[in-house]
Amino acid sequence: MFLRFSVENHRSLRDETVLNFISTSRSDAPTLRFPRAHTQHGVLPAVGIWGANATGKSNLVDALCFFRTAVHDSQARWRPTESIKWHPWCLNRSTDAAPTRMEIELLIGEARYAFGFAYRDTGFVEEWLYRWETSRRQVLYHRDEASDDVWYFGPSFSGPKAQLTDTVRRNSLLLSAAAQANHPIALPVYTAIVDRIRRERTIRLSGYPVFHHEHPLLADGYRPQLLRLLQAADLGVSDVMPAQLEDQLDGLPEPMKQLLSAADIKRMEEDLQSQRFLKLIRGGSAPWSLPPEDESRGTQILLARLGDIITALSDGVLLVIDEIETSLHPDLCHALVGAFTSKQSNRRGAQLLFTTHDRGLLDTLRTDEIVLMDKRADGSTEMAAASDYRVRARDNLRLAHEAGRIGGVPVLGNLIELMGEAH
Repeated sequence: MFLRFSVENHRSLRDETVLNFISTSRSDAPTLRFPRAHTQHGVLPAVGIWGANATGKSNLVDALCFFRTAVHDSQARWRPTESIKWHPWCLNRSTDAAPTRMEIELLIGEARYAFGFAYRDTGFVEEWLYRWETSRRQVLYHRDEASDDVWYFGPSFSGPKAQLTDTVRRNSLLLSAAAQANHPIALPVYTAIVDRIRRERTIRLSGYPVFHHEHPLLADGYRPQLLRLLQAADLGVSDVMPAQLEDQLDGLPEPMKQLLSAADIKRMEEDLQSQRFLKLIRGGSAPWSLPPEDESRGTQILLARLGDIITALSDGVLLVIDEIETSLHPDLCHALVGAFTSKQSNRRGAQLLFTTHDRGLLDTLRTDEIVLMDKRADGSTEMAAASDYRVRARDNLRLAHEAGRIGGVPVLGNLIELMGEAH
C-alpha cells in the first residue's frame, strides 16, 4: 500500500515536495481509511490535487510515473549508454547542478519500505533501500557514486552482492537488477512499485477505447453491473455487449505491408483478434447502436475511465489520473472518486491519485485527502494539504476554495477586457 512519495528538483518542483497518503486524526467524512501497521490513523484511499494551470499538478504525476518507469526499465530496457531524461528546476544542467531526488514509502505485508534514488542525465548518483519491521530502521543497502566505497549492504540484505553490483550500470538501478535475479528482498519491492502503480490509459482526442478480451469489463459475470453503471450515467443504454474489432490490416497501404515481415503481420493480427470494444445498445422494441467511433467523446472517456477504475478496485492498486474531469459531467466524476472512498466498492485497499480543476469534487474527500498547489513568484511549486489550513469539518470547502482561503486558486486578470482589446 502506498504511503508517501517525495520529489525534489524536478521541473517546477524545486523544493522537496511530499505527497502523503497517511491519514491525520481528523474525523472528516468520508470516513474510509485503511488500518495498517506503522500508521496511527490509517492510510487514505484517495488524494486529489487542485491548483491553477501551470502550478505543477502534472509535474507531480509525471515524477511519480517516471519513478515507476526507472524501476521497470533502467536495467532491462535502457541502452547501456543511454542518458536519463532529466528535467531539473529551471533546466539547470550545469555540472555542479543538484541532482533530482525521488523516494517512495510503501507497505508490503507488515513491513514498511522506503526506496529512493538521485540522478542527473549522466546516471544515478545515489540509491537506497530501507525497511522498518518495527520502529527501528534497517539499511538494506545504500549506493553513493561519490564515495570511495560506492556500495554499502546491511546485514539483512542476503545473497551474493558482487554479482549484482557488477551488472549495475551508471544508468540502471540495483533494485531493478536484483529483481531480475529474483532477489528475495528486492523482488517484492520492485513488484509493489511496477505492478501496483498504474497510470490511466491515454485519453485521445478521437478514437474509442479497446480492451483485451480478458479484461474484467468484458466478463459475462460483470455485464449486469456494467449495464447498471452505464444506465446510472444517463447514457440511454439499454444493453451492452463486447464486440470484436474489424480486420484493419486490410486497409494498410501495400508499400507499408511490404515493409512488415510475416512475423510482424502475424503479431498484429493476433493483437487485433484479442481486442474488443463495448457496443452500447439503445432503444427498446427497435434497438440500435452507433459505430464505436461515433460515440461521443464523453462516452468514450467514461468507458476508458471505467476500465481503469474497475481493474484498480479489483486488483487493489494505486491508480493515477491526470485531470479526472476531462469531458465528464461533474456528477460522474463525483461517482468515480466515490468508488474509492466507499467501503462498499473499495474492498481490496485500492487507492486513487488524481488532479482536477473541479471544485465540486472538494465535497467528495476529507481535508487531509485534498492537496492544493500554488505557484510562487519565481515559478516554483508550493504544495499543502487542506488540513494544514484553518478549516473545520463543518466548513464548506468549495466556498473556502472560491474565496482563496485554502490556496490552489488562480489570480486572474481581466481576461474579457484584454480579449476585447485584441480585436
